[in-house]
Amino acid sequence: MDSSPLFIVGSPRSGTTFLCSVLNVHPLIQLTNECRVFALLKHTLEVSAHRPDLLGVACRERFSGFSRRTLGPWVERFYREELGLTAPIWGDKHPPYADPTLLSGRTGSLGREPHSGSCLRLIRELLPQARFIHIHRDPRQVANSLLHKHWIGSIEDGIRVWEQYVSEIIEFFNEIPAQHRHTVSYRSLIEDPHATATGIGRFLGIGDAAPISDFLVSQRCCPTPFSEPVTDIADLYLVPDAPAGDEKLLALAGTAATYLGYAAAYA
Repeated sequence: MDSSPLFIVGSPRSGTTFLCSVLNVHPLIQLTNECRVFALLKHTLEVSAHRPDLLGVACRERFSGFSRRTLGPWVERFYREELGLTAPIWGDKHPPYADPTLLSGRTGSLGREPHSGSCLRLIRELLPQARFIHIHRDPRQVANSLLHKHWIGSIEDGIRVWEQYVSEIIEFFNEIPAQHRHTVSYRSLIEDPHATATGIGRFLGIGDAAPISDFLVSQRCCPTPFSEPVTDIADLYLVPDAPAGDEKLLALAGTAATYLGYAAAYA
């Protein structure tokens, strides 16, 4: 199998860390948990490189062009040589890769941060062969989890965070070929592990997806503790039958929720 970059994306608290750990049980897959190198590269190319005290104006265009032509192989060398990833499928999981306000940070009131764009298009530009898996979860469950973590100030803000990330991912996925994108729901990952693992295996071309499905099944009986930010293990397997909150909250999630089927699921 040829070298195949893979990136897991999704809003925070949607199961990205869990899916990363699940995929890493397969011998052909090695993913880091938030290496974040593309966030650094985006900042370097789009912010630092435009500071005249850091890079001469006359060199700026050539630096940008050279970087975008050469950084893809450099990134793989970093993963291979410094991080020790040897599997043919390699990559990263980092939810903020899909944050359209990534470079501004969350310093102001939600929804008012500058729109810097996410890392998704930069990843694809530097690694054209990269594939992406989007894992999504009910926006009301995500918002409740974000509030429980004290990462946002209100349940409504949590819904808006979900919509911001997921809308960016949907737009990006509609731009790239089908063979480079795959979408799974958190619910299907937990409730239908065999079919979900088979779909992931088919997407990645790994043939035998049994290590993934077997691990998912085993986790229901004896969950493995994960590193931060997943410390509430019981929450991994909590998929409420009833909607997690008012229908008005779902409306805040906008067309992204409808696109992924959540509105229809609770109509």
